[in-house]
Amino acid sequence: MRDTTWLLLICFLIGQFYVDVCHSKPAGADEDYQADDYDYGEVDDESGSTVAPPPLVAQAEPAPYFEQSDLHIEARPGSDVILNCDVRNFGLRNVVMWYRNSTILSTGQNSINDQEEVLKNNSLRIRSVTKEHANDYYCVVLPQNVRQHTQLRVSPRLSILCDDRDVTDRSQTFKQGDHHKLVCRTFLPNKAEIKWSFNGQRLESSSNELENGVITLDNVDESNVGVYQCLGDDGSSEPAHGMVHIDVQYSPRVSTHRHHVNTQEGSSAELYCDYRANPIAIFFFTKDGKPLTVSDKYSLRDSVHKAHNRTTLIIKHVQDSDLGEYLCNVENSIGSNQAHIELSYNPETPQFESINIDGNVVTMHWLVRSLQPLSEAMLDYKFKGSYSWSTVSVIQTRRHETDSGFWKITHQMELTPGVWHARVKTKNTHGWSHFSPDHDFVIKEQDDIDASDIDDGELPPDDLVRAGIGGGGGGSKKNVASALSVWPVLMFISFGAMLLRA
Repeated sequence: MRDTTWLLLICFLIGQFYVDVCHSKPAGADEDYQADDYDYGEVDDESGSTVAPPPLVAQAEPAPYFEQSDLHIEARPGSDVILNCDVRNFGLRNVVMWYRNSTILSTGQNSINDQEEVLKNNSLRIRSVTKEHANDYYCVVLPQNVRQHTQLRVSPRLSILCDDRDVTDRSQTFKQGDHHKLVCRTFLPNKAEIKWSFNGQRLESSSNELENGVITLDNVDESNVGVYQCLGDDGSSEPAHGMVHIDVQYSPRVSTHRHHVNTQEGSSAELYCDYRANPIAIFFFTKDGKPLTVSDKYSLRDSVHKAHNRTTLIIKHVQDSDLGEYLCNVENSIGSNQAHIELSYNPETPQFESINIDGNVVTMHWLVRSLQPLSEAMLDYKFKGSYSWSTVSVIQTRRHETDSGFWKITHQMELTPGVWHARVKTKNTHGWSHFSPDHDFVIKEQDDIDASDIDDGELPPDDLVRAGIGGGGGGSKKNVASALSVWPVLMFISFGAMLLRA
């Protein structure tokens, strides 16, 4: 109990000492000092003058700024354009200056020339813009030097849009099978007639789309490659015009003029194919499903023939095992294609060379490749609409050029007026060729001949011979016989018609 009392007493004394030290005043201090009553304006300095209170600090004004620092405006030629300078926190001490690139256009409300005018809201008005006004404009707010750029684009008097994008005087690349639309628009004071041309040829169409300046390209392919031009014909001496070049990426187009190639044992044979492709393509030959590689047996040659790429497979020392079908394969990133070529000892497919028609007499010529001698040629012909062919054997053949492997087939026949089809195949010591493609030709009607021009004993005019078809002299005799048999009947019909008229 006693120990506790002493402990409490010691704690009290320590607390009292702490209070006296913390709240004691320095020596000489004014007993009546009141902090709240202190007047700074009444304090004298050592010189005895009154010290003024410090000035109040004014609150800083917010700096000007733009919500958008880059703008884009498109205008039509001849129109007035307003370029905004939409500055925030614009103060009395701020000044706006307008520039076109590095050229000063205005200072404050004062513009340099009459075509530009500064409005009260610091916007810039440009009167009757032209293509030369297209540029980068910017307004500068001083003294903070903050700026806003406006890119002004002035549309030409005529624009070509592809899928709503301006492609005037540019190039566009499409892919095979795509669908695109070209639209020609004019910005002219007078109404203009839109005229389209493709690769220099005027496009004519009764469709409303073309009349309204629209071209629709469906299922694009290589036939759409070229230059499309649009003309806004407003009657002026220099009408507005524009163009766009269209390129198309398409799968290879492969062809060959010689689908059947004649050869002989021990000689060399050349098989070729022509192709076009965009983008660039690779090619290779196969036989029986196996690719052929360059070796002592095979070699390849590349060339250009009539704007086509041509690749030629050369087969050396031909044997019977080399005969058969070869494939020329061409492929690119868009697709692939191939051509079939048959190598054999038989004659190649005859190719039509020329025809001469003199009245009802027709003379036709074909060319055939065959290293072996030809032994026979067969001509098929028929009248348009007939179901069956008539055949004549042509045994007269001759080499077109000495030791060239070319043979010329010539045949003459007399036919009645109308549309005819003819084809030829040939035979050599190994077999028959394929038939040539049909050649179509027309025998025209002959002018009527007065009966008084026929002397006694002469045959009827050829234009009365309708039923006869033949080759060489035999066919002519048959036609004559047919004409003589129908002549009395024709005379009787004419005499009956005269009686009816009477």
